[in-house]
Amino acid sequence: MKRIGFVIKHQHPEASQAAIALAEIAVQEGCQVFFCTESRETSRRVTKLFPKKTRIVKKERLSEVTDLIVVLGGDGTYLSVARMMKKRSVPVMGINMGTLGFLTEIKRSEGAEALRALLHGKKPTISKRALLEVTLKRKGRTIFQGPVVNDVVISKGAIARIIGIQISINGRLSNQIRADGIIVSTPTGSTAYSLAAGGPIIEPTLPALVIAPICPHSLTQRPMVISDEHHIELCLSQRPGHVTLTLDGQDAVDMTEGDVVSIRKFKRHALQVVASPTRDYYALLREKLKFG
Repeated sequence: MKRIGFVIKHQHPEASQAAIALAEIAVQEGCQVFFCTESRETSRRVTKLFPKKTRIVKKERLSEVTDLIVVLGGDGTYLSVARMMKKRSVPVMGINMGTLGFLTEIKRSEGAEALRALLHGKKPTISKRALLEVTLKRKGRTIFQGPVVNDVVISKGAIARIIGIQISINGRLSNQIRADGIIVSTPTGSTAYSLAAGGPIIEPTLPALVIAPICPHSLTQRPMVISDEHHIELCLSQRPGHVTLTLDGQDAVDMTEGDVVSIRKFKRHALQVVASPTRDYYALLREKLKFG
């Protein structure tokens, strides 16, 4: 690993200071460091120290020019990077500068030691996470397409009117629900919105998806776990008010009645999450969700 990228939580002075310290470690180990254009102020400070070893690129190009990306922030910052792994997947090491942090597994106190270990040749523990490809179609025409790390959500607007959604799996009708909305979650996202909606916690490397209704009208409508090899289609069959499609809480598109959301596993590659060197997944659950 000779080309290290850094992504910093917006307007977070502690994250900027930590990034500068880690960039200095990387340069001392013979690496070139890359910063996003949105972190230009921090990158200028690093450039003054190491003018020949610092480059600034657009965030969407970061995975194409680096061997490792270090994210300093929370899960939202991490997701903004993970969702750009379309052409090439590189390991992403998340250093938690926020609160919960399931994707940013490494504590800020562990950041320097973890980075040095990787640069000294220690093989990282990589957790490979499935990505989804989501397409919104309207009368057969593609309106929007995007990647998903955590979850796909169809939800109603502020007015309390339930919506109708028809669920098809591999071209066959599975269910017709009336609810406030629906969540299709990856195992990675099973500890996010899906969990709050009553969905199960799925070990992140399992080849599965969760389909969880949000406040369904019928109590018999329960979350389902299915293979991630299946093709899911969600048709908005009843729209009494404003309805939104949201991907990972980052992209949002308005839906109209008859719209179809197509959800498939992204086949090209998986997301490579650099795991914490001191805690496994179950330790994270104990810490983050107060298990036990």
